Amino acid sequence: MLVVVSLLAGAAVILMAMAAPHPVSSAALGSEWQCSKAGFILTTCRQVPPV
Repeated sequence: MLVVVSLLAGAAVILMAMAAPHPVSSAALGSEWQCSKAGFILTTCRQVPPV
């Protein structure tokens, strides 16, 4: 029982780490855009306001 719970907890941690968005570079969009990718599937980009 303890082994199963430990495996499920470990799998949950791995899934959360994979699903958390992380920054990606997109040279095609230029420096005024900021993109992030979550779960190896969803990529979102937003335009960064000029400083």
